[in-house]
Amino acid sequence: MKLKQIHRISGIIIAVFLVLHLSNHLFALGGPALHITVMKYFRMVYRFPPVEVLLLLCVAIQIFSGLRLVFTKGFRKQPLYVIAQALSGIYLSLFLINHVRAVLLARYEWHVETDFYFASGVAVHYPEKLFFIPYYTLSVLCAFTHIACAHYARRMELTAISIPSGADARFKNEAFWILGTGVVVTALIVGSLTGLFYPL
Repeated sequence: MKLKQIHRISGIIIAVFLVLHLSNHLFALGGPALHITVMKYFRMVYRFPPVEVLLLLCVAIQIFSGLRLVFTKGFRKQPLYVIAQALSGIYLSLFLINHVRAVLLARYEWHVETDFYFASGVAVHYPEKLFFIPYYTLSVLCAFTHIACAHYARRMELTAISIPSGADARFKNEAFWILGTGVVVTALIVGSLTGLFYPL
């Protein structure tokens, strides 16, 4: 199996987890208590040991294969969507390394609950918030950017032999809808973590 296919398959598995994870954060719009209640149900799925091991394996594969693809292809004479996909992927790789490490340390060494307050605590206190607000914002935006670019690239691949009239514009519109959704979701999540909608 080609490295690109492995990257795509592991990315799809992570994307399924991401739907749960980001949905959980959106439930925080109803308050921290609702976020934590929903989180407990979702954890029954993604903290089930075989599932958690699979997710961690997919994260490692994503980081390794993604960086390998970026530095193999390079940036010279690449279309904008390829560059955007590569740059967002590099940021996500760095984010995943740091974020997974922090969560695992919190669980197994610091013995701290990694719930809503684990994330929001650093997003509301000065000076930590000067780093963590951009850090969280870019992580969600880059996830949607990466997915949007991958979606556009895949659609172009599937129609590369014969691209129907108007297909390129339609594929771009689909990618921009994904990006637009990402902007809205990012604003709502960061707003809930920083106490914009209710006092923390």
